[in-house]
Amino acid sequence: MLAFARFEPTTRSESIAIAGTDVDVWAFALSESEAIVDAWSKLLCGDEKLRADRFIFRRDRNRWIVARGVLRHLLARYCGVDPLAIAFRYASAGKPSLAPDIAGGARFVAFNLAHSQDRALLAVARDREIGVDLERARDDFDPLPIARRFFFGAELAAIQAAAPGSQRTAFFRHWVAKEAVLKANGAGLSLALDSFGVTFDSDGSIARVRSTDPATLDEGLVVRMLPLEREWHGAVAASGHGWALRFPA
Repeated sequence: MLAFARFEPTTRSESIAIAGTDVDVWAFALSESEAIVDAWSKLLCGDEKLRADRFIFRRDRNRWIVARGVLRHLLARYCGVDPLAIAFRYASAGKPSLAPDIAGGARFVAFNLAHSQDRALLAVARDREIGVDLERARDDFDPLPIARRFFFGAELAAIQAAAPGSQRTAFFRHWVAKEAVLKANGAGLSLALDSFGVTFDSDGSIARVRSTDPATLDEGLVVRMLPLEREWHGAVAASGHGWALRFPA
């Protein structure tokens, strides 16, 4: 089980080594005291602080600051630099990555961050594209009409075939898997949802990607589901087949 931990700026800061066959996933909580939020804000750059101040609700502002502070703290440990030295660049669709001189040139450190309500996931890899998604399950809606809008072929059939009490679980499993694929691809919603599908193995822990246009989406992406706390669903998508999940403490 991958539990949502709590980080503080004083948490140990030794370097983290990651091999090319590893994908590390960190799960952490975003609701913190004002003192902890203020401490994390000291790691942010000027633009990040301005962005934080644009939030209307203080709760959302504080959660964003914690997420960004923990992101900087952990990436600094992978890159062997001070958190304040972390610099980002953004693709045309908005996907962030580390600046080349920080990420290490050809042996680059890749990452992706997801958050839902007061929880977050950070996935980190080396030399491979990566995406992660997180959702909290809800029981206040009928999943089938939404599934018919966003899922296709075998995906929709799998959700419809699930027992009535399991259809929401099947829905959220497919949802986070497809979102993780979109984030790994980096195209965001500009990539049509019906241009690819995910098919789960028999135990539901791994999904394979099938693309109708391999030029826009690599079928080499593999999705692995995360063993999260009850009511939470998470997935990681990464390029290549020879990688394994790690959950660093």
